[in-house]
Amino acid sequence: MHSPAIAEPAAAVPEVRAPLSAWYALGVLTLVTLFSFVDRGVLILQAEVIRKAFSLSDVQLGFLQGTGVAIFAALAAYPMAWLADRYDRRAVLAGSVLFWSLAVIGSGLAQTYEQMVLACALVGAGEAGLVPIVYALIPDLFPEKRRQTANSIYALASSVTGGLAIALTGQVVGSVDLVRGDLPSMLQAVDGWRLAMFAVAAPAPVMVMLIATIRIRRRARAVDAAVAAAPVAPTQPFLPYFKKHWPAFSCFFVGMGLVAFGMAAVGTWIAVIYQRVFHQTPQQLGAVLGGISVVATAIGFGLSIWVVRRFGPTMGPRLNMRVLVLSALVLAGSFAAMVFATRVEHMYAIQAFYVTLITTATMLIPTIVQTLAPGHLRARVASIQGVIGSAAAAAAPVVTGLVSDQLKHLPNGLILSSALIAVPCLSLAALLFFLGERRYEATAREARRIDEEAAR
Repeated sequence: MHSPAIAEPAAAVPEVRAPLSAWYALGVLTLVTLFSFVDRGVLILQAEVIRKAFSLSDVQLGFLQGTGVAIFAALAAYPMAWLADRYDRRAVLAGSVLFWSLAVIGSGLAQTYEQMVLACALVGAGEAGLVPIVYALIPDLFPEKRRQTANSIYALASSVTGGLAIALTGQVVGSVDLVRGDLPSMLQAVDGWRLAMFAVAAPAPVMVMLIATIRIRRRARAVDAAVAAAPVAPTQPFLPYFKKHWPAFSCFFVGMGLVAFGMAAVGTWIAVIYQRVFHQTPQQLGAVLGGISVVATAIGFGLSIWVVRRFGPTMGPRLNMRVLVLSALVLAGSFAAMVFATRVEHMYAIQAFYVTLITTATMLIPTIVQTLAPGHLRARVASIQGVIGSAAAAAAPVVTGLVSDQLKHLPNGLILSSALIAVPCLSLAALLFFLGERRYEATAREARRIDEEAAR
C-alpha cells in the first residue's frame, strides 16, 4: 500500500478520515503487542531462577534466551508472512497468538533443558509474524492520508508497552506465591516460575476474541477478494516481483542491514562504554538513558508527523528515503563525534540527539515497507526486512568485540572500535538510500497501480 508522502490527485485518495473502527483495531493490535512482550519478558525476569532449576551454565542460558529463539524466529518469519499475505491476516495473527501462548505453557511444563530450549524457540517462532502482520494490516485499516500517523502511533505505543510489559510481568511473577493458597490443589506444589508462565499465557483466548472484532476497510476487502479470485492467486510469489524491482529492494534491504549493523556496533556496547570509559554506575545510566529514551521518542513521534505533512506534498514518495539518507549521515557523524567526547555530558548530548533522529526515521520505515509491494506481498516484504536487520544486528557485537580486543591499550579503544565499524556502514547505507530514491518512487507507484487494478 502507500505512504502519505505520495502526492496524488484528490480523486485518487477519496478517504481522508479514518473510521473509529480503525483506531479501535490499532488499540487491539497494540494490546496484542503488549501481550507478546509479557510472554517474552517472563523468561527474561526468571532467567536466574530457571538457570538454577536446570543447573545451567551461562552459555546454555544465553542460548536459551537469545540464540535459539533468534534462529527459530528467523526461520519462521517468512512462512508466517506468506500465510498472512495469502489468507485473512486476522486469522493468521490469532493463530500466532495461540501458538506462542501454548509454547509459553510448554516452557512451564518443560522437565529438561532440551525441552525448555524447544519451547522457548517455538515462542520466538510464533511471535515472528507479529510485526509483519501488524504493519501489513495497518493499510487494510487506515486510508492513505492517515497511514503514517497510524504507523507512528503504533511504533510509539510499542516503545511504551515494552517497558510496561516488564513491569506487568514483574507483578505477575511477584504475585504467584501470594495466590498459591487459592489455587487448585494440583497447582499448589508447582514451582513459582512455572505458574508465572501459565499465568501470562492465560489471556490468549481473550486476545483471539479481540482480534476477531477487527473490521477491515471495504476497499481493502475488495483488493483481497480480487487477488484471491484471480486465476494466478495461488502462485503469486514474491520472487518475480522482486526480480522486476530488484534495484529498489536491494538498495533498501542492504541499506537497512548496514544501518542495523552500524547501530548495533554502538548500541550494544553503549552501556559498557559509559561504565568503562566514563565510570558511570548502572543506576546513573538507568536514570539518564531512560529519560533520554522517553523524551527522544516523544519528540521523534511528533517530528515524523510534521516532516510528512510539511514536505510530503512537494517531495512525494522520495521523502521517506530522503529521511533515511539524512538519518544515516547524521548517525555516522554522531558516532564519529563520540570518539572526541571528553566528558560524559558530551556523550549524553550526542546520544540524545541521535536517538531523537533515529526515532523519527524508524517511524517512517513501516510506510516504506508498506509502499514497496502490493497488498498481497506486503507482509513478506516486512518479514524479509526484519530478518535482514535482526541478522545484521546479531553479528555486529562480535565484530566490535574483536576489533576492541586489538585496541584495548587505548583509553577510548571501545568507542574507537565501535566508530570504526559503524561510520563506514552508515555512510554506505546513506549512499544506497540516495541511489534508491528514484527506484523506490517507481516501485511504489507500480505497487499502487497493481492494487488499484485489483480493486476494480
